[in-house]
Amino acid sequence: MIYPKSTIKNISESIGISKLKDGITTAMAQDVEYRLHEVINEAMKFMRRSKRTKLTVADINSALRVRNVEPIYGFETGRPIKFSKAATALEDIYYVDDEQIDLDTLLEEPLPSIPLEIVYTAHWLAIEGVQPRIQQNPIPADEDEPAVKRQAKPQSQRQEGAGGGAETIPLVKHVLSKELQLYFECVTKSLQSTDPVVKSTALESISIDAGIHQLVTYFVQYIAETVKNNMHSLEALKTAMAVARAIRRNPNLFVEPYMHQLIPSLLTCLVSKKLCESYTDDHWSLRDGAADQIAEICEQFGRSYHTLQTRIARTLLRAFLDPTKPLTTHYGAVVGLTKLGVSIIKVLVLPNIKTYMSLLDAEMSKDNPQLSNDGKHCQEALLGALRALALDNNELDPASLTSVQRGKLAEIVGDTLARAVFADKDAGKIVAYLLANSRAGKD
Repeated sequence: MIYPKSTIKNISESIGISKLKDGITTAMAQDVEYRLHEVINEAMKFMRRSKRTKLTVADINSALRVRNVEPIYGFETGRPIKFSKAATALEDIYYVDDEQIDLDTLLEEPLPSIPLEIVYTAHWLAIEGVQPRIQQNPIPADEDEPAVKRQAKPQSQRQEGAGGGAETIPLVKHVLSKELQLYFECVTKSLQSTDPVVKSTALESISIDAGIHQLVTYFVQYIAETVKNNMHSLEALKTAMAVARAIRRNPNLFVEPYMHQLIPSLLTCLVSKKLCESYTDDHWSLRDGAADQIAEICEQFGRSYHTLQTRIARTLLRAFLDPTKPLTTHYGAVVGLTKLGVSIIKVLVLPNIKTYMSLLDAEMSKDNPQLSNDGKHCQEALLGALRALALDNNELDPASLTSVQRGKLAEIVGDTLARAVFADKDAGKIVAYLLANSRAGKD
């Protein structure tokens, strides 16, 4: 018998029951031993289900709950229980040795720091598929490797690149799937094709595909490199502008974070000195398309970035008023300012037309066919700005085209542009607006 009869007698005497008969103590000891076997067997089931080989107090309590018995309180601890031995005259007694705490020492210890208040903070888990390296985000898998392995690769790279130049370490790790890599390679190859059907198909895919958001930064970089490396290739520049238009018009792409990288390429195609090999090539349509895109960007993101249109207008005005810039740059600046709206034309273009026309007349008077051709386009751009101002104001009636009116108009915009205005189909409205604006300025 594992459970002795003497234990039953000791427990009965402790609660005031003395002189139990041997038969009763034997029967009770056997029953207790049977109950203990049941509980231990049930607890071992919990132990095995938990994939452990050591029986714990939690297993015993779970077995007691299964048998609808109140669990044992006071022994649930993560540390192993240590029993101490006390020898008596009759038998050895084992007990749990409680730690003694000195209250004076406890009271002299400094108080713990006040816990921080519970607050909520927000952070970016991922931006366009890239996880920012901030404290709140988990560490990438490659940084979980031991330090020796992490240092071994850069060391080998430094040894291999010692004779071939400086080592380049990317600031952000951007992983693309093989499918996206293959898609980007196929699209860029199609954009360089001479077949217009292949090129238009690639542009259409960029403008409607919903799964290429991770490639936006690569397309923006492709546009920048194409513009930088093909400044005199008109076809390559037109392709770059078409790609910019396609990614902007794709409703599934979030392109706002990349506008600061895209706008310089558009401005380059708008006001660059030379965009083709021969001045007879149609680079004017490329500049017009770039101006349209810049105007669309200002209209789309102007509410989010209040200084965007102001900074672009200031850049174009500086190019327009710089006499050292070529006429092609002046044309791009005038077209860009015109596309930004009638308020920009009225404030920045109209007051400077007469001064600029004196410069333009001097350039066109030279015996140079390129300057003459460029000057005509600049004159048409200024006429387009005046036409946009006049057509925006529908309240004015067209003025009569007399020699007196022509003389007054020449005082405002110069004699050369006045002749061009009188030859335009909307001459009456343009003259009426300019004369009315001149009278309002004098008043």
